Amino acid sequence: MRSISLKDLIYRSYLSSSLIPIFVIEFVLIILYFGASYFITHQSQKTLYLSASQSLHEITTREAQKISHQFQDVSRIAIVMQTNHEDFFRTPQSCFVPNTPPEFAVHENGVYYKINDNGGSSTYYSSTTSMTEETKRKASCSESMDPLMKSIVQTNPIITQAYFNSWDNFNRLYPFMVDAPAQYGMNLKMEDYNFYYLADATHNLQRKPVWTTAYLDPAGQGWMISNIVPIYNKDFLEGVSGLDVTIDSLLKNILSLSIPWNGSAFLVDADGMILAMPERVEAILGLKELKEHLYKSSINQTIQKPEEYNIFKIKNEQLREKIGDFFKNFNQFGTIKYENSSYLVSQESIPETGWRLIVLVDEALVYKPIHNLKQKIDWIGYAAIILMVLFYLLFFSYLLRKSSKLARKIAVPIEELSFFTSNLGNKADNQIYKRVGITEVDILTQNFNKVSLELDARTKEYVESQLREKMQEKDAEIAYKAGLFESASSYLHNIGNTLTMLDSKILLLRQIEDALGKSGIGIGRVIGMISKSSATLEQKEEVNRFLQRFEKALTQDVTQEIEDVVNSIESINKQAALSIHHQQDLFNANVENQETYTQLFDVKTMLEELVEDYRVSFNKHGVMISLECDDSLMLKSIKFQFHNGLSNVLKNALESIEMYPEMLKGTVVIRAFRENNKIVIDIEDNGVGVKSIDMDKIFKSGFTTKKHGHGLGLHSFNNFLNSHNGRLAMSSDGYLKGATLHIEIGDDNV
Repeated sequence: MRSISLKDLIYRSYLSSSLIPIFVIEFVLIILYFGASYFITHQSQKTLYLSASQSLHEITTREAQKISHQFQDVSRIAIVMQTNHEDFFRTPQSCFVPNTPPEFAVHENGVYYKINDNGGSSTYYSSTTSMTEETKRKASCSESMDPLMKSIVQTNPIITQAYFNSWDNFNRLYPFMVDAPAQYGMNLKMEDYNFYYLADATHNLQRKPVWTTAYLDPAGQGWMISNIVPIYNKDFLEGVSGLDVTIDSLLKNILSLSIPWNGSAFLVDADGMILAMPERVEAILGLKELKEHLYKSSINQTIQKPEEYNIFKIKNEQLREKIGDFFKNFNQFGTIKYENSSYLVSQESIPETGWRLIVLVDEALVYKPIHNLKQKIDWIGYAAIILMVLFYLLFFSYLLRKSSKLARKIAVPIEELSFFTSNLGNKADNQIYKRVGITEVDILTQNFNKVSLELDARTKEYVESQLREKMQEKDAEIAYKAGLFESASSYLHNIGNTLTMLDSKILLLRQIEDALGKSGIGIGRVIGMISKSSATLEQKEEVNRFLQRFEKALTQDVTQEIEDVVNSIESINKQAALSIHHQQDLFNANVENQETYTQLFDVKTMLEELVEDYRVSFNKHGVMISLECDDSLMLKSIKFQFHNGLSNVLKNALESIEMYPEMLKGTVVIRAFRENNKIVIDIEDNGVGVKSIDMDKIFKSGFTTKKHGHGLGLHSFNNFLNSHNGRLAMSSDGYLKGATLHIEIGDDNV
């Protein structure tokens, strides 16, 4: 169970008893506030949805009726035009030309057409029609149709063109088309177009006005719909007259509706083909309305809108499914959701044509007032939370001071008693003399003083007894190790130093030997100088004999004797070094001796102790030493030998850094880890490193780069590791580039 101080207990209890109830109340109030806001908003949305659905449907119905009335007006005008045109054919003997007489010509493509614009219509006769007096009379006398067609187009903003098409491929069109032969081409076959065959006897037995779907106008006005009526002379179909409404005109004059919530309306025929849609609907459906068309050639047949303009063929699969079901089921009102958008949708049939008016409203715009209101309510709630937080911060600070004062007043005496209690047996005087004024605490203090005096007396006796025991054990252990290992180490060390001194003397004798060998050259020069001097011949011969005897004695006899002595000393030195090496190998190979001192120990603990032992020396020389060691690296070996070897390596690393005076900041890094069932220790320093020529000699007996070294430390450590299935390895990038000593202990010792 986790313990807690008396001061914290009093402090927390005080705060919990005063703050928690207030926090709970405020939290509940906040939940109620935002809960009520959510409930009111949700209910308001439901109410607004019902109101919007009813209003939107009423608007759709009303606008559909208006559009139907407009289409009915166009149909009535078409009937008036039908009567006028049928009267023309019932009285063939009359020929009234209201304007300037027309002038006709034959185009280079064979088309018979009117060339002058006399304020009336343009005419066109296909090149396949035989131009007789009768056909020419029809072309000329049909000028009587122009006043009515002109009046219709000029007085009705939604009507763009008025025309008559005959069974023999004759076309009269108002307004005047300048180059009809080029626009229509040489052969315009009327029966191939929907604005003709939909009014023929096969399709229109009742001979009433008929609305076409959207098609591409051969006369060059782009995409449009037409209201057409058949023109009969008795039972003979003379032709079809029609009134054109372009898609652009339809959008400007019929679909430019003022719908609440920035809504948009579009027309769809009975098969789902979109007849006309404004820009906002284009963005929703992902289509671009066809208004104009770039005519590169004549239109020889009916070209209707592409399939993608049918709501059942919209590319967006999710939207196609939603709006398709809505249209097919003829729902009056609904909601269409796709992607991240949601729209309220209403549809109504147009009685005149059987088409449908579909209205789309962005649901977010409908709910915008409610969302704005909810946002304001939420901001009020957030502001209230911020003010509440600020208030409680101040209130909490006040309670903090009050509770801390109360807690200290109660807890300080107990803390003092606890402090003295924790030092029982550690301090000579553990008596508490101060009275705190709390009866229970003062009685407890008196009892503590009595217990403290008794415990001090007993502790003193126990410590003295244990100290005597520990001193005896420690003395025995130190004496044993000093006698067995330190003496041997000192012995070998002294011998190594002696051999080093012998090496220096041998070097000196070799230098003397070289100097004596060169003395013969000097004597020869003296003899030459004497031969050139002015002395007598006898004097010269006597001096020459003396010098020759001296040269023989000095350069041959003495030099040879010195060489013999040096060779003898070198032989003794080599034998001593081999003996020491042999003794070390025997000592390391003595398994029974090793087993006596073999023990299981933690490598990490040993390395931490070594780092602490050397930290003072390293800090003194400004060298940073760090240890990176894995846990649970247990090793069974001769601990003191392994410890001495590592200690010698750290000492070498420090001396290597000291030999590099230019080094601003020395570092030694020790890494220990397990690898392939072996314990690996890498000791890296940034000292002088190892020269490449010395790398192969680094572990040989007697090799050293230090001024007073004996060359046995690494050699002995290497022999010890080799005898324990381990090894040493040295790596260095070269002189003044640091070095890394790699130590391994085999898995037999792990």
